[in-house]
Amino acid sequence: MISKYGISGLDNIITCLSEIGNLPTTMIHRVAFCSLLRAGLSLYDSKEHYDEEFTKVLQSVPSPYRGLVYGGLYLSALDYLKSFNRILKDARNAILLKEASLHHVLDFVKSRVGKVGSIMVLDCGSIPEFITLASKLKALRYPSLIFSDVFLNPIGVTRFLTQQLKSFGQEDILQGYAELLKRTLNANFCVKSSVIDLTVHAHGITVEEFLKSIDINELFNRVKFFASQSSVLITSDHGYDVVADEQGLYVTHGYRGPCPLNFSKMALFLVID
Repeated sequence: MISKYGISGLDNIITCLSEIGNLPTTMIHRVAFCSLLRAGLSLYDSKEHYDEEFTKVLQSVPSPYRGLVYGGLYLSALDYLKSFNRILKDARNAILLKEASLHHVLDFVKSRVGKVGSIMVLDCGSIPEFITLASKLKALRYPSLIFSDVFLNPIGVTRFLTQQLKSFGQEDILQGYAELLKRTLNANFCVKSSVIDLTVHAHGITVEEFLKSIDINELFNRVKFFASQSSVLITSDHGYDVVADEQGLYVTHGYRGPCPLNFSKMALFLVID
């Protein structure tokens, strides 16, 4: 069943990636990222201008697994992105969406997530990272679920979320969001990770440099440690975008124009049980 935000379309991607879950986390992330990027480029008007750059990025994936980027995983990513882009267009046309409110988030986590042991908020955590973590942990037989409910961030920057925190008595920093979720769900502890955001904000971060620089292993090892203790809720404030323009392919967030991957407007909720 397709949810309002098409999140159920991620299930096929996660299942496919979990079948190569014996690979290093870094490699699963690259396969996931490249599949989504190829799908995004195929829907983008100037795809042919970036074929050479994408091919260079794909060289970092061992040849036995490049077929996934052109085969079943690509087709699943393409189906998901078509749905995602329609949803994003509808969201842009809406004057006000309840999913852009922290009140909605708290109502959702109380009713659907319930008690968890720990909270992890990934600053700038995006769809490639969420499906990488879910896939790797699924391969290790940790039950995981990405909820159909999302937090919509219309401008794709942290302040849209943090400026809402004061009405809940929290400091307007992202750690305050983690603490609010911890208090709401009566979790034992919470943590905020800036690994992804710091990588995205590196000067002139091309796609190639982003994939080389992001320490996805650190994220995975922390999540795995928390999951070995008790259930974990993982979420973010926004994702990131992959832009294709005269500068080539690069990663940023809060991008206002059309781009192959416009993930900065949505934050997911992943529970590892």
